[in-house]
Amino acid sequence: MQTILLVEDNDNNANIIEDIFAFDDVPAKLHTVVSGEDALRIAAEIQPALILMDLRQPGLDGLETTQLLKGNPLTKDIPVWAITAYSMKGDQERAQVAGCTKYFTKPINLKQLVASLREFLQAGGEAMVAADASVEAS
Repeated sequence: MQTILLVEDNDNNANIIEDIFAFDDVPAKLHTVVSGEDALRIAAEIQPALILMDLRQPGLDGLETTQLLKGNPLTKDIPVWAITAYSMKGDQERAQVAGCTKYFTKPINLKQLVASLREFLQAGGEAMVAADASVEAS
């Protein structure tokens, strides 16, 4: 079973994502961390199939964390999908430059997220990386 790493510092938001994995039977194991620093360490250790990255968090924000992940030979090929509650003009472009391949705004359209996750996992992750060459607004 593939693992997806969720980087989310807000317990309520993390619980929502965890619930959709359980109730919508997403065929992956979800591993949650609460900081960019934790994400860097855990991603290198577990090599997740995908990272769901909250962009606004204390310490290393999601953009900085994504750039560091993409600069590390151990984690550079792991796709990162951005999730943000505070989307401002230019955020989607900054996410793409940092290395994110999808962009979701909160409140997340849960049906769309589950459909994207299922498609990604069914394709084994590899096909989706090529298909996600540009960031998609969700």
